[in-house]
Amino acid sequence: MRVRSLAVPLTAATAVVLTSLVAVDSAPTPTADAAEAAAEVAAEVAGRGGGHHREVPVVAHRGAPRHAPEETAAAYREALAQGAEVLEGDVQLTADGELVLVHDDTLERTTNVEEVFPERAGADVGAFTLAEIRRLDAGSWHREEYAGERVPTVEEILRLNRGRAAFTFELKAPEKSPGVATKLAELLDEYGYDDDSTTRSGAFRVMVHSRDQDALREFGSVLPDVPLAYLTGGAMLGDEELAELAEWTVGVFADPRVTSAADVERAHDAGLLVYNDPVDSPEQLAMTLDQGYDYLVTNLTDTARRVRDGRDPEPRAAGVVVDHVYPNPSGDDMRPEESEYVALRNTTNRPIDVSGHYLRDGAGNVRVIIGDGYVVQPGSLLRVHIGSGANTATDFHAGLETAILNNTVGDTIQYYNERHVIEDVYSYIAPPVA
Repeated sequence: MRVRSLAVPLTAATAVVLTSLVAVDSAPTPTADAAEAAAEVAAEVAGRGGGHHREVPVVAHRGAPRHAPEETAAAYREALAQGAEVLEGDVQLTADGELVLVHDDTLERTTNVEEVFPERAGADVGAFTLAEIRRLDAGSWHREEYAGERVPTVEEILRLNRGRAAFTFELKAPEKSPGVATKLAELLDEYGYDDDSTTRSGAFRVMVHSRDQDALREFGSVLPDVPLAYLTGGAMLGDEELAELAEWTVGVFADPRVTSAADVERAHDAGLLVYNDPVDSPEQLAMTLDQGYDYLVTNLTDTARRVRDGRDPEPRAAGVVVDHVYPNPSGDDMRPEESEYVALRNTTNRPIDVSGHYLRDGAGNVRVIIGDGYVVQPGSLLRVHIGSGANTATDFHAGLETAILNNTVGDTIQYYNERHVIEDVYSYIAPPVA
């Protein structure tokens, strides 16, 4: 296994900023149903083992966003094809009260809204009717092969699933979608997702999470038996906050890159299940499992299942891997000839043509395509620079104007061949800023 870290201790000292802590005096009053459900979860957690010795459901974050445009029918079909046990999505309300799956507050990043509605491009999702959103192309930004994909409704994905996987839905920015919690609860009730029953994988058939406790409480007032989880992310909450959460939720989110097994155990001791912020590389997936997380949230379902099941996580690798990254050059990260780069290494004794191969960043937003005629010699490196500069046999410059590698927390790089098959996934943890 290759080392994928910049030698930063995985402690709370390197944690990303935790933007919202659970205030003890503001936690909602637990209902009898919620308290009973929390007690059942506590009993379940107490009886579980850890690491790879138990089945951990794989959660397909936004579907399969590294293979198809996120939160579209294509992405969820791909996630199901890869064996996802849980489908995850972000729920928002349209102007006419329809439930759609969109991650961002606006439609700019994942649709062609700037072309179709140029004067309203920066408007919130809730400013558009479903009919207007139906006019948008939600696929071309990812790859041209997905031109014509549409933003789906929650109901469409419920039907597409046909009971094959469980669901976890995030109430996204509920302050911009008033009533979204009640509307989602009513729809789930209509489809029979109204309790805390589980699937064969052990996952709840449906779970709802949010960064907004009021929205979770609103949802729980309609469907009190559906499990709720508080989406904090980052470092694990303190014992007092965990105890408060355990009175009315079943779970909490944290980032395995900044937690330890002891942190996960603290949450378990409080009676909570632990969900992870998404991780994708084999090393970070294994780290999540080894710490004892209860669900494995990822953008790469197939890789996650392979790691969980003890199989080769990269069976399609053809000889070129990501050797290292240079994410934070001194001075300007995009300075000509000296911009940030990703180094590819040929692990074989034969030359490998990488023309048309490409990289994606951790967010999946940017595709860095290697130009024609690039061959990586045996045992040698090709540095793929994000910025501009003079190309040589060992240095390719993509000419982008904006840096893509995260210097603050770390990042994940996916390396694809010309057939859009992922050959390697590389993650790094950024050192703390002095």
